[in-house]
Amino acid sequence: MTGFGRGQAQEAGYSVQADLRSVNHRYLEVRVRGLVELPALAQRCEARLREAFSRGSLELTVRWELAGEVRPRRLVMAAARRLAAELEELKAELGITEEIGLSHLLELGAFQELPPEEEDMWPALERALEEALAQLTQAREAEGARLREALTREAETLGELMKRAREEAPQALSQVEARLRARLSQLEIPLEPGRLEQELALWAERADVTEELDRLEAHLARLRELLAQDGPVGRELEFLAQELGREASTLAAKARSVPLGQTALAIRLCADRIREQARNVE
Repeated sequence: MTGFGRGQAQEAGYSVQADLRSVNHRYLEVRVRGLVELPALAQRCEARLREAFSRGSLELTVRWELAGEVRPRRLVMAAARRLAAELEELKAELGITEEIGLSHLLELGAFQELPPEEEDMWPALERALEEALAQLTQAREAEGARLREALTREAETLGELMKRAREEAPQALSQVEARLRARLSQLEIPLEPGRLEQELALWAERADVTEELDRLEAHLARLRELLAQDGPVGRELEFLAQELGREASTLAAKARSVPLGQTALAIRLCADRIREQARNVE
């Protein structure tokens, strides 16, 4: 499910902004950006996101700074020595008389900013993250309500198609019998007593779609149950749509009338639409 949330917080001298984006994904995928120097905080953020969601591709981008303070720095001795030596060599080559000072080393990167204390920064980050989570959850819930309505309409369409299939299945046998009798009469072929009825019984057994229709009804009932639930149901919805499509294919293969075959195709298309929508459901 898609959505966006942003949280901002300032605490313990840290100002933090958390941007959280979510797009559709079959499984749960979490990426945290902006906390390369703070792996423990990145891990805590990822754990919180995995606790909150079960599906979707989530990307958290964290921006932070010291609120009104100068970030502490430390001198990297190896870098300072190398830079000082290079500057002395440059002085000698160009005949520069200016003395090398700390300001030169600072400008060239001998001093590096110290990473913040993770525990000190976590309260501000946690507040910003929870605010972003709340906004994203609200957006996903709104989208979920729209998806529920769309899937409910598909379930109603599916129910009507199954009702039509049950009506069309018995008609196929009578249509075949009528065609056979007309053809035999046209060809003037004599039949043994009961032979036609025997052939029709064998045909009816091979073309019986009762089991397929019963399974379709069971899948539809489960689909309606899932749509009435509040928890994560996306993966089971996808599985049900796959099973509906499989039963519809079998129904079409066994159909011995054009109307029943067309209805089976319509059921398959409906199942495909349900599966497409289910990919967006958590």
